[in-house]
Amino acid sequence: MASDHDLLIAKLDAFIRKYYKDQLLRGALYSVGLLVLAYLLATGLEYVGRFGTGVRTALFYGYLLAATAVLARFIAWPLVKLFRLGPVIGHAEAARIIGAHFGEVRDKLLNTLQLKDQAAHDPRHRDLIEASIAQRSRELKPIPFANAIDLRRNVRHLRFALPPLMVLLLLLLAAPSFITGPTRRLIRHDSAFAPEAPFRFVVRNPALEVPEQQDFELEVAVEGAVLPQQVEVVVDGRSIPLVKEGVDRFRHRFRNVGRDTPFHLTAQGFDSGDLLLKVVPDPAVLDVVLTVEPPAYLGLPREELRTAGDATVPAGSRITWSVGTRSTQRLDLAFADSTYRLAPAGDDRFSASRRVLEPLTYRMVPHHGDRSPADAPDHRIEVVPDLHPTIAVEERVDSAALKRRYFRGTIGDDHGLTRLQFHHRFIAGGDSVPADRREGVQDLAVDRRQVRQEFLHAWDLIDLPVQPGDKVEYWFEVWDNDGVHGAKRTRSATLVFEAPTLEALAQQRAEQSDAIAQDLKQGIKEAQDLQRELERMRRDLLDKKQPDWQDQQRMQKLLDRQKQLERSIERSTEQLRQQQQQQQEFRQMDERLLEKQQRLQELFKDVLSDEMKELYRQMQEMLDKLDKEKLLDKMEEMKLSQEDIEKELDRSLELFKQMEVEQRAEDIAEQLEKLADEQEKLAEDTKAGDHDQDELQQRQDSLNKAFDDIREQVDELEKKNQELEKPLDLPDTAPAEEQIQQQQQQSSEQLEKKQNQKAGQSQKNAADQMKQMAFAMKSGMQSGQQQQQEEDMDALRQLLENIVQLSFDQERVMDDLQATGVRDPRFMELGRAQRELRSTAKVVEDSLFALSKRVPQIQGTVNREMNAVNGHMDQALEHVGEARANERHKAMATDDQQRAMTALNNLALLLDEALQQMQQQMQSQMPGNGQCNKPGGSGSGQGKKPSMAKMKAQQQALQKQLDAMRKALEEGRKKGERPGQQNPGGKTPGMSRQLAQLAAEQAAIRKEMQRLAQELNKDGSGAGNGLNKLAEQMERQEKDIVNKNITPETLRRQQDIMTRLLEAEKAERERELDQKRTSNEGRDRPAEDPARFFDYQQRKAREAELLRTVPAGLKPYYRDRVNDYFGTFDTPEPR
Repeated sequence: MASDHDLLIAKLDAFIRKYYKDQLLRGALYSVGLLVLAYLLATGLEYVGRFGTGVRTALFYGYLLAATAVLARFIAWPLVKLFRLGPVIGHAEAARIIGAHFGEVRDKLLNTLQLKDQAAHDPRHRDLIEASIAQRSRELKPIPFANAIDLRRNVRHLRFALPPLMVLLLLLLAAPSFITGPTRRLIRHDSAFAPEAPFRFVVRNPALEVPEQQDFELEVAVEGAVLPQQVEVVVDGRSIPLVKEGVDRFRHRFRNVGRDTPFHLTAQGFDSGDLLLKVVPDPAVLDVVLTVEPPAYLGLPREELRTAGDATVPAGSRITWSVGTRSTQRLDLAFADSTYRLAPAGDDRFSASRRVLEPLTYRMVPHHGDRSPADAPDHRIEVVPDLHPTIAVEERVDSAALKRRYFRGTIGDDHGLTRLQFHHRFIAGGDSVPADRREGVQDLAVDRRQVRQEFLHAWDLIDLPVQPGDKVEYWFEVWDNDGVHGAKRTRSATLVFEAPTLEALAQQRAEQSDAIAQDLKQGIKEAQDLQRELERMRRDLLDKKQPDWQDQQRMQKLLDRQKQLERSIERSTEQLRQQQQQQQEFRQMDERLLEKQQRLQELFKDVLSDEMKELYRQMQEMLDKLDKEKLLDKMEEMKLSQEDIEKELDRSLELFKQMEVEQRAEDIAEQLEKLADEQEKLAEDTKAGDHDQDELQQRQDSLNKAFDDIREQVDELEKKNQELEKPLDLPDTAPAEEQIQQQQQQSSEQLEKKQNQKAGQSQKNAADQMKQMAFAMKSGMQSGQQQQQEEDMDALRQLLENIVQLSFDQERVMDDLQATGVRDPRFMELGRAQRELRSTAKVVEDSLFALSKRVPQIQGTVNREMNAVNGHMDQALEHVGEARANERHKAMATDDQQRAMTALNNLALLLDEALQQMQQQMQSQMPGNGQCNKPGGSGSGQGKKPSMAKMKAQQQALQKQLDAMRKALEEGRKKGERPGQQNPGGKTPGMSRQLAQLAAEQAAIRKEMQRLAQELNKDGSGAGNGLNKLAEQMERQEKDIVNKNITPETLRRQQDIMTRLLEAEKAERERELDQKRTSNEGRDRPAEDPARFFDYQQRKAREAELLRTVPAGLKPYYRDRVNDYFGTFDTPEPR
């Protein structure tokens, strides 16, 4: 720790430093005053005396010496002492100064310093001396030694510095020339200075510059104490007086200045010095040539444009500027972000080259030295970008194949196209599709020479294949030919094909089926109403002599209602077709159900026969004639046709409901199988233990709900089955349902308890039981259907025997009626026998109609033939009752009996054909022990396709029988047997039976012919139209046989039929050869030409016609505008 004496010494040192600071501050004030005073003295002497160089030199250096001495004495010396660079006052001197200042100190401080020196020389008394020193130091410690010097006292020395400074500032403000002029001359003391004028010349122009060949107005002002009266300008040695504009202002115009002009101003013998009027050349751009080189991929020629600097060019073009200038040293292209200096090309031309990718705004700025035009105009290089290609696609779905998609699109680009692709990708499902086929790309043809073109594409999803529940997205991509940035791609809107799930298919089919059933019920009700209205109108007409206008309107309304009924039936037929088609598109249908669907669709189509439509047409024509008798006859026929329609609708409805039950059972079985697979998969995941527990629980809950839905469908199936007139034998699934539900509920509970192994086993049990239930439903349905089919076949055989017997009985009664006179008592017995046949026919009719509701193989014409039997028998009974009064009715009765017998024979043939088809179907189902229906069975929805060779052989046999029959009839006429021993017309007993058999055989051949024609016309080719004409000839032949009118014309027609059959047989062989040649091309359904869905050719022709009107050699801009205009004609709606 420092002693009190050391602290005392430190305070003395601080006092010494302040002492020299005080001297430095005082010296600074003295120095300012002395130096300013000396400066004023020197400038004043120079101002007054205007000395020569010698005196000014002496004054200059004298001032410098004086200033050096003053600064050394008053500034440098205190600074040296302050930093102790030389000897300074000692502590004793400082103590005396302090003692003089502080009265209480006086000599104490000095004595203390002296005691310290004494202690060093007197060791014996050191302790006493040091004690005295310490005491004195403590006494002096509180005294601030530095206060002995007060720096503020230096303020009084400002009197030496301020007056000279004030004088200097006053002179600078009031008369600066008193200071500035002498100062300048003193500094340049070695230079000679002429006498200064009492005024000075001031050029008021901002710059002495003038554009070439332009006038320049020189403006001059004079300033000073004495102003001249006249000022002159001296140019090229000539003095020209300036025009005076005021006391101190003058001007002069230099005209048409073409070069730099030196000059000076003079007045009263004083000169302004040399001045120079500079001529600044005005740089300018004279012409611009733009050379445009488009990108090579555009195939456009190099082009030179002589413009002011504006142009429109394709993106990627290289532009070369060649600019002619005047008075230009350099030329800049000033862009928004940079400046590009053009290279000199000689002859005042500049050039530069640049590749242009984006629009440019620039200026061409010529320079001459530092001068350039301030208002250089803007120029614009418009860049036509290579736009993205465009694509618009329209999609249409083939109504005959829902998985077949047709696309028409328009693609375009401003310069050209290089590629077009079709993409597809599964976004859901697709498990049945190989991994390498879940995404696909197909390259489509594109014409690189066309900038706008149309394309067509057909896509069939059956090639994937798509299963229920799958989702496929698809789109098109087109690339242009951009050679600058690379080919650009545009993608069309993404379309999604979503195949309905099995559940959705079942739900949709159920809704459609309900709608079809409702339409059929409404059609049956409408047919019944029409029958009643026809009957009322018929009774009303019987009471009138002639129908009137009101009857005409009434009949017209009936025909209108009949047309509405036809449209309703056609709508139901189309709904059924669409339903069946949609189901076949998305699922593998059972062959048996497919056959039923096809037969049911045929029944729907046959509800309205061609004969019925012809009848309604005739009725429409008769409305204008209002012939009562003919109108009543047609109304009776129309009533019978309405009965046929009602029966066919009733039958179709029952068959449809039966098929609906079978289809729903099939749907439920398939859903069960699918659900079993999902349940089994969940069981595996549950047992694996690597899945989230909540996820497993949610999946199980979802499967529980799905099975609940299936149970509801089973209940609905049972309800639908009970609505049938003869319910099907469905297996009882209630116990299996309970077990499955119990296993599912148990697995849910075990999952909640995290007993995954047990839950997995319960899930596995549920899956196995679902499979068993599905198998039970399928096998039970099939066995029940086979049993039902066997019963129906037995019933059909018995019914066929009854009909054949009824035909023999009718023939017997007919023959007896022909051989018995109207007065014979046996004639009445024959009438009773005819009534018994009518009663038997009624029983046959009821049995046949009931059976037809279960057997779709029975054609719709069967019930119409049965109605014909009843109608002819009823007519025969009426004629028999009136034969006594008019014997003519006897022949009419036998004619109706003959027609009834023919209808029975036709009916027997039709039922025999149906029985054969049922037998073929049974045989096709025999392999596999009833467990499955193989699609390769001989039964089909249409039966076997009729053979032309077989029909030709049948027709040849019929021709031989007709020849023999004609000879027998001629021989009978020649013998001329007595009345009563032969039947009318020369026919012997039993010949009528033979003729009826021939007519039935001809009818069977005709129907086979019509069926073959229908088969050939299915594809819309019209190949069966010739067979329809052949069938018409057979129908006329059939009428001649029924009417027992076998004439040479009949035989010639028969020969013509044989000739046509030979031609048809040859055509059939050619078709079979064509089919064999094309059979190796694959089993896939052929892709339709997409052009048939679009008015493609017409549009192409219109575009070609438009193109012929376009002038050649259009500029790119106008060519693009034309293309855009054409695009408005053929751009499909984007989808």
